[in-house]
Amino acid sequence: MVRNRRLVLSTVGTGGIYLDSMKARIFIALLVLFTIVSCAKKRQTDIEPPSEPETPPVSEPEVTTPPPVQPPPEVKPPRKTLPPPTPKKKATSPGDASALKLVESGVKKMNSGDLEEAEQFFEQALRVSPNNGRPYYYLGVLSAKQKNYERASGFLAQAEVHLHGDPFWMSQVLLQEGLILKAQNQKGEAIQKFRQAVSLDPSNTWAKAELDSLNKK
Repeated sequence: MVRNRRLVLSTVGTGGIYLDSMKARIFIALLVLFTIVSCAKKRQTDIEPPSEPETPPVSEPEVTTPPPVQPPPEVKPPRKTLPPPTPKKKATSPGDASALKLVESGVKKMNSGDLEEAEQFFEQALRVSPNNGRPYYYLGVLSAKQKNYERASGFLAQAEVHLHGDPFWMSQVLLQEGLILKAQNQKGEAIQKFRQAVSLDPSNTWAKAELDSLNKK
């Protein structure tokens, strides 16, 4: 009996030692495993290359599409402008007819040397037809005969206003203006007037003779 008790104690003692030995082994194994895992993590951390800095994204250049090319505006041909209407010749009014008769009477008086009575006829013609240029013309001629050149130039200027559309009468007006300038010793201006008179009416032999005479001097 005593032997059996010793056997039991011996067995119990051995089992306790065995259990303690197993715990120690497990603890050591866990410790070794933890150490291995820690070393592995540390090694992995040491080997892993440093992460490169993140490069900023490169934005692609913005492509702008050019505006659509528009065709040039259609050039319309210029409209044909109608030529101005030809001015109609002014019909002779009864007043003009009466004025012309008075002018004829005044010219006869002037040629006969009766300048005062001639002037009365010309002035009466103007009262009958104020827009008739011939009475102004003859009043200019009459004033030039009286050597009143300033008054003569004024009448001839009025004659130009009313006779500018008639080449024959304008040539006569320019002739008289040239004669007045010649009388005032203004040779250059006189030549210009005679030249214009011949240009308007080549049949104006008086103006042509005066022009030739001044050009020879």
